[in-house]
Amino acid sequence: MEYLEFFSDFRLVLLFGVSALISLLSCTTIATRIAAVNTKKVAMAFAVYNIFFLVTRFANLFYLPYLGIYIDRAEETQEFFRLEQQIRFLIYGNLFGTAVGWFLLPSFVEFYQKAIEALDKYKSMVKVIILFITKPANWVKAIKCFKAPSFMGAKLFKLEGAPANFLIFNMFATAIWTVGALCALYASGVHPEVKRTAVLLSGLVNALAAIFFSVIVDPKASLITDNIVKGETKEQQIYAVSLHLMLGNVLGAVIAQFFFMPGANLISSTAVAMGNSEMTGNYIILAIFNALVMLKSSTTYSSRISAVKTRSVATAIAIYNFFFLLTRLSQQIFAPFIGTMVDSAVKNNLPAGVLEGQFRWLIGGSTLGALLGFILLPTFVEIYVKAIRGMTKYGSLDKLILMTCIKPSIWLKAIQCFRMPSFMGVKLSDMKSIPRNFLIANIIVISFHTVGVLAATFASFAYPDARGVTLLSSVINGVATILLSLLVDPTIAVITDNAIEGKRPFSDVCSMAVFLALGTVIGTIISQIIFMPSVWFIQFCSSILGAV
Repeated sequence: MEYLEFFSDFRLVLLFGVSALISLLSCTTIATRIAAVNTKKVAMAFAVYNIFFLVTRFANLFYLPYLGIYIDRAEETQEFFRLEQQIRFLIYGNLFGTAVGWFLLPSFVEFYQKAIEALDKYKSMVKVIILFITKPANWVKAIKCFKAPSFMGAKLFKLEGAPANFLIFNMFATAIWTVGALCALYASGVHPEVKRTAVLLSGLVNALAAIFFSVIVDPKASLITDNIVKGETKEQQIYAVSLHLMLGNVLGAVIAQFFFMPGANLISSTAVAMGNSEMTGNYIILAIFNALVMLKSSTTYSSRISAVKTRSVATAIAIYNFFFLLTRLSQQIFAPFIGTMVDSAVKNNLPAGVLEGQFRWLIGGSTLGALLGFILLPTFVEIYVKAIRGMTKYGSLDKLILMTCIKPSIWLKAIQCFRMPSFMGVKLSDMKSIPRNFLIANIIVISFHTVGVLAATFASFAYPDARGVTLLSSVINGVATILLSLLVDPTIAVITDNAIEGKRPFSDVCSMAVFLALGTVIGTIISQIIFMPSVWFIQFCSSILGAV
C-alpha cells in the first residue's frame, strides 16, 4: 500500500495533522524541566505544561472518535489490511510531530519561562490566557520566543553524569504509548462482538508505558530537577537529559510501527477471553474496586503538603505519579469490565433501567473512595514525606520500591505513618484564604471525570446505532481536563510555590488540600445527578459526528 495515496483523503490527512500536533505538544513536558530550573518555580512550570496538555485533550476530542469512522468502515467492508495501513499512516504523523518538537525545544523553553513569569504575576491562568488573546503586544512577545534549533549547549551521548538507563526506558515507553489506543481501535473493528471491551482495553498496552514513565523515567528526571534547583547538581545536566529524552521520543515514534500489530493482537485475544465471562452479577465488587481507585487518586492533595514540608516539589509530584500509576493500572482493569458488563447486557437483552442502576452503584463506589481519601489525608501526607526522603536517599523510585518490598523495617515505618483522621488544624473560616472559584471548579471537574467512561459506555448500550459512542468518553473527560488545566492546577501550583518561597503560610497549603479533598467527595455525589445528562450529551455529539 502506497502511503502517498492517503494524501488524497482529506479526512485522513487532517487526522495525520492532529496526530502530529498531539505528539508535538506532548513533547513539551521536556521543556518544562528546563524552564523549572531556570525560573526556580517548579510547580508553576508543570501548571503551564497543563495548558499544552489541554490542547492535546481538545485534539483528542476529535481525533479518536473521528478515527472510529474508519473502524466502522473496515468492519463493514472487512478491509482490515487497509485499516492497518491507515493507522500506520497516523503513526508516521506522530513521528513527524515529535521530530518538529525536537527542533522547537529551545523555543518552547523560552515560551514556558515567559508564561511562568505571567502566571506568577497575575496568579490566574485564565487571566494570563485572556491577556494573551486580547493584547497583540503579547503575540509579538510569543513570536520572539522562537529560537533557532540547537542542543542548548548539550552534546549527543554526553549525559553530564546522568544515568543512561532511564533514557532508554523513555524510548520504549514512548513507542508503547504511541500505539496503545490505536491498537485497541483496530482490535474493536476486527472483533465487533466485544468492541466496547476492546476499546476500553487500550490501557492494557498503555499500562506498560505508564510503568516505565511513572516508576523510572519521571522520578529520575524530577530528582535531577530538584537537585539542580537546590544547587546540588550542575545546571548543564538538565540540558543533557532533556536533549536525550527528546531523542528517545523520536526513536520511540519510529519503534512504534513495530509494536502496533503485537499490541492489537494482545488486546484482541484479551477482549475475546473477557467476553466469554459474565460480569453483570459482580457490579458490587466493581463498585468496591472503584472506591479503591478513587482513594489512590485522592492522594494528589497530600503530595502538595508534603512538597512544601520537604521543599522537593518535582520529587513529590513524581512520587504522586507513582500513586497515579497505581490508579491508572486499576482503571485499566476496571474500565474493560465496564465494557464487558455492557457487551453482556446486550447479549442477554438486559433492560436499560437495570444497567443504569448497576452503573449508579459504581458511581457510589467513587464517593466511598473519595470519603476514605479525605479521612486518610494526614496519613498520606506522612507517607509522602517518608517516600520523598527515601527517594533522596536511594536516588531512584524503582530502588525505593525494591527496598520497601524486601526490608521489613520499612514496612514498620509505613505502618507508623498512620495518623488519626483530622482537619489538620483547618477551620471553615480558613476558606477565605483560598480562592473560592477554584474550589468550585474542582468539584465540577471531579463530577465530570467520575462519569466520563461510564456515561459513554452506557450511551453505547442505550443508543446502539450511534457511531463511535464509546470513544466519546473523551468528550466528558475533556471538559474535566480543560477546567482542571485552566482553573484548578494553576492555582494549586501558585499556592504551593508561594508557600515554599515564604510568601504564604504553610497553613494555606493545608487548607487548600483539605477543601479540595472535601470537594472531591461532593463532586462524586453530584456525578449521580449529571450521569444521564452526560449520556444524552454524548449521544448528541455522536449524532453530530455522524452528520460530519
